[in-house]
Amino acid sequence: MPTILGAAASGMTLDVISHNVANANAFAFKKFRPLHEGIPSPELDPDAGRLGVAETTSDLVFSQAMTQITDNPLNFAIEDDAFLRVRDFDGSIVYTRFGGLEADATGNISAVNGRFLEPPIAMPPLWTQPEVDPAGNVTALDVDGIRQQLGQLSFARFRNPQGLQVLGEGLYADTANTGEITVGPAGTEGFAALRPGALEGSNVDMAEEFTNMIIAQRAYSACAKTFSVGDQMLAIATNITQ
Repeated sequence: MPTILGAAASGMTLDVISHNVANANAFAFKKFRPLHEGIPSPELDPDAGRLGVAETTSDLVFSQAMTQITDNPLNFAIEDDAFLRVRDFDGSIVYTRFGGLEADATGNISAVNGRFLEPPIAMPPLWTQPEVDPAGNVTALDVDGIRQQLGQLSFARFRNPQGLQVLGEGLYADTANTGEITVGPAGTEGFAALRPGALEGSNVDMAEEFTNMIIAQRAYSACAKTFSVGDQMLAIATNITQ
């Protein structure tokens, strides 16, 4: 039984590694790390209902990634552990590390596939050339060619970011496990200034992931072979008793 569960755990690890590798080039992607429990001792815990190795959680790793220069004035990289506040399509506030903003046809400054910022920021008609500065101020040129401020981006920091719920598309939702939330603009106390004209890359280390993949493959192969030998021995023992 432990060997079977060990093989299953190795397969689960391969799934997590594959997910990380597939998103290695995705901006602001944060890698996952599988965590496991070992075999509980029956002597120490006679009521243990499970033997073998099992996944307990897939831990999010929010380490800072390298920034990539884009020269897009509506792009920015977050250079601390904060998250941009975004309004989801259902009206709830969600969070992202992705700093690729866009201006839609009606002048709204949006993030993550058309979601509005929180608070919303929009350009008046005929205003052009929106951009973000290190303090998170969004500005644009008015009809007279004078740069005017449209609003300021809002960021959040969590006491326990590992407690965030992954929603997909680079979005996260707070939960009871994230703890206290601190909200504020970039460049103020507790929040680093932004890096305009750049985007944060993925924090996936390909060398580390491929090393982990080889280890997991070897573990899976060893567990599978051990199970095969055990099955053959059980068959022999069964035939002897017949």
